[in-house]
Amino acid sequence: MTTKQTNEADARIIINRQLKEAGWNPENKSEILTEQSNSDGFADYVLLDSKGHPLAIIEAKRGNIDPYSARQQSQAYAESLEAPFIFLANGEYVYFWDYKKADARLVESFFFQDDLERRQKTKSFEKPLEIISIPDKVNIFGKEREIHPYQKEAILAVDRAIEEGKRKMLLEMATGTGKTLTIALIMKRLFEAGLISRVLFLVDRIELADQAAITFKEQLKDFPTTVLYGGKKSLEGRIVIGTLGTIASQLGPNGFGSGYFDLVITDECHRSIYNIYKSVLLFFDALQVGLTATPNLGHYNYKNDIERELVKNTYQFFDCWNAAEESGEPTFSYTLEDGVKDGYLADYDIVETKTKITVEGAEWEGDDYTPNQLERDISFESRNLEMVKEFARIEKDRGAEYPRKTIVFAISKKHASQLTRLFNEVYSAWNGKYAEEITTDVKDPKAIINRFKNEPLPAIAVSVGMLDTGFDAPEVENLAMMRPTRSAILYNQMRGRGSRRAEFQRGNLKIKKDKFLIYDFVGNARNFEDPKLKQTKPGEAKASTLKPTTSEITYEIPKPLIFVSRDKRQDEILERNFVTVGQEGRRIPAKTYWDDFRKDIAGQENEPVIAKIKADQEPSDEEIIAFTDKMNKPENYFNEENLQTAWGERWATMVDFVKIALGKKKFPSPKERLDEAFDAYKLQRNFTPDQLQFAKMLKERSLVDDNIDIEDLNQPPLSRLGGYPKALELFSEDGLKELFSELNEKVIARIR
Repeated sequence: MTTKQTNEADARIIINRQLKEAGWNPENKSEILTEQSNSDGFADYVLLDSKGHPLAIIEAKRGNIDPYSARQQSQAYAESLEAPFIFLANGEYVYFWDYKKADARLVESFFFQDDLERRQKTKSFEKPLEIISIPDKVNIFGKEREIHPYQKEAILAVDRAIEEGKRKMLLEMATGTGKTLTIALIMKRLFEAGLISRVLFLVDRIELADQAAITFKEQLKDFPTTVLYGGKKSLEGRIVIGTLGTIASQLGPNGFGSGYFDLVITDECHRSIYNIYKSVLLFFDALQVGLTATPNLGHYNYKNDIERELVKNTYQFFDCWNAAEESGEPTFSYTLEDGVKDGYLADYDIVETKTKITVEGAEWEGDDYTPNQLERDISFESRNLEMVKEFARIEKDRGAEYPRKTIVFAISKKHASQLTRLFNEVYSAWNGKYAEEITTDVKDPKAIINRFKNEPLPAIAVSVGMLDTGFDAPEVENLAMMRPTRSAILYNQMRGRGSRRAEFQRGNLKIKKDKFLIYDFVGNARNFEDPKLKQTKPGEAKASTLKPTTSEITYEIPKPLIFVSRDKRQDEILERNFVTVGQEGRRIPAKTYWDDFRKDIAGQENEPVIAKIKADQEPSDEEIIAFTDKMNKPENYFNEENLQTAWGERWATMVDFVKIALGKKKFPSPKERLDEAFDAYKLQRNFTPDQLQFAKMLKERSLVDDNIDIEDLNQPPLSRLGGYPKALELFSEDGLKELFSELNEKVIARIR
């Protein structure tokens, strides 16, 4: 036998095994015919349907030939036999080709007989998507619900992608915009168009499976839905909902074949694409739709290099990564900001408040603890108490006539337990029922969640991980961030817990919720440059004073946590997003204070100082003193100190603020300040080109970290330049110490 024949024989052996794994019997002539001659040659294999008719041919090639090259000859064989499908195989690769519809594509394995028959039957019902109308309204449990314009746009975007031959689509829709209803309408269209007959809806938690099933059973009554909790595969549902783990355990010969589903939808796809379950998505030959509530924040908003790569990989998986622009271009995007602007989502404000220990860390019993170690290595009860008391003070100032539903995000279970106790202490009139902890440590957390969603008390739910994502409670009006995070994805998921608009009853009060409030005690919003900060607080967003954590910690820390009671160490509020004016200590939101100042300036056209600044002239010292005294009067108390507080600009003068109000000046951003300080600093040093490159990258790292230190050398991008060993070679040990000291004191201090 020739070498060629041996290679082909080897390939046939493997192909026969692959066919058996897909449920076919190569020795059963009622299922498979081999070496079938026809006018155009012969087919290596002919797969027959249950009635003995040709269903697909297999063109087999030896192992060193890419079987894709055999398309032309295989199509002639298939057409002469009237077989609707073709497989191209060489023992290593398998291509599936629906040759009248699309090009051949790689698949995981040969398809089961019933899956091929089902696909053939579905083809006979196909019709253009454009002739299927999109409803203006749907009925949801007896109530008519309008289909919003953006939902229709999402549906049409998927239509266009499919018509263009795309098989992967990514929909980014903010929490509260009806992702599940939108995908249900998309599924219904694809069913009606004959493009699909089976759907897999993948989730990462079974609670999310149950939520999706409710919508699908309501909107897709003609297409049975099954939630797969475990065990063997279900043959009852046209729509199968399951967790990634359950589906992953049922792939292959005794479970789901690679042709079983025509559409795979991955909910919250950014969490599941590039982990151990990526193989589940790649296994099925199906249209792929990813759903996420997390918008494309842009390349520089991610403070975590691993997460930046994960997001990039997600876009790449769905074929929507623009390498030139270094950004994702999803099939459709509708962000929280879009929803707020269009009036479909609740707007929000951010109150930024930090305690002294939160900002600076603390010394305890001879050891220094950084802000990063709070609630992980050491817990100061007074710090948590100050945050709780500040929350209560602001709520009182807001004049609530009822307890507002609030989600508190904690770092650990012990942190959650302590915060729950302190909230109940501050709200003592409610006899310990005002706040409840929702963690895996408490008995029946689902019952507490139901009370929180459906009853007046508890008003506050303190959680670790359980309410961050996939939790819908439209009546939530407050979010309290007491957990710092490096994850832009998690920050946006947490933010989305308050975004649903709602109307509800509290006693005799009818509440219309169209806004919510974020209490940010740990600098998350500023760390991720939340666009709302540019409205809530005047001025450019500055870098967070908290050094980000290196990972997300949602469970108990193995080592003992040091607890410092309030009587042993006091804390105090250091930063507030309010301006306190007058002897009575009246508190005015920073944005309101600045808006009032700007309006006041606009109304003083004949004031000498204002007139000179408009004419690009500098007022005299005497004019400035007189103007400053005039402005610092009740009711507003416009003075430098208050304006500095509102802007976060410690060194700005009254003239600077007038110029800002008139549009004659703009304060530099943190990066602009940093670059300016570094440019001045490098002139004082005689850096080599390699040293300058390291110093520049350390400077850039400071936009993420509070201060830079040796650890930063082993983080990207410095690690890619050789990290600590290379830096030691360039600077020496003493030189490195001097470099870090000077950069922190002369450069980075300028943006803090």
